[in-house]
Amino acid sequence: MENNVNVAILIYPGVEVIDMNGPIDVFIKTNRYNNNKYRVFTVAESAGVIESEHSAVRIIPEYTLSNCPKPDILVIPGQIMPEGSPEPYGSGSDELVTWIKKQAQSEGATIMSVCVGIYFLVKTGLLNTKKATTHWAALEDIQKQYPDIDFIKNVRFVADGNIVSTGGVTSGIDGALYLVDQIDGAEIAQQVADIMVYNREAPLPPNTILP
Repeated sequence: MENNVNVAILIYPGVEVIDMNGPIDVFIKTNRYNNNKYRVFTVAESAGVIESEHSAVRIIPEYTLSNCPKPDILVIPGQIMPEGSPEPYGSGSDELVTWIKKQAQSEGATIMSVCVGIYFLVKTGLLNTKKATTHWAALEDIQKQYPDIDFIKNVRFVADGNIVSTGGVTSGIDGALYLVDQIDGAEIAQQVADIMVYNREAPLPPNTILP
């Protein structure tokens, strides 16, 4: 990667706020130690206001798919549709899926899904035969739908090639810290974790461990 790293946070209706904000916070706080290397911005299908999960937060994206700077890191947060919605996880246009695939195939790019954000990523076909993970409560469902993907249980994140997938919600912080570790080194990654009062070595909550 070049000295300046573009970190694009993909957003859409129903985006989970912690899935989005956890990685944002990691990269922004890392800028304290690396001369503001990370340029963090949001991107959406359209320029209109995006309502988060349960419409708790309204977000105006900085870019759309058509004018977004080339991402070096693309973060795909989870999406929770309104209660009673017939739309499944990963509800978005074919154009959005095509755009994600194009970014993943771009030289030097890294793609990171957070929680059920992986439902967007699996539609690209790029995870076939690769290792991945997602929220523990969604693993059985997604494995049935995509049997060619090797889903790993009871981990916070999985890195396979240029794709990083993370488990539930706060695991997006783990994935982002892993990327900081790879780019800026372990010492800086730990300093950021300390600032965030985040224990990277904490055990998984016992009720989330799958047999």
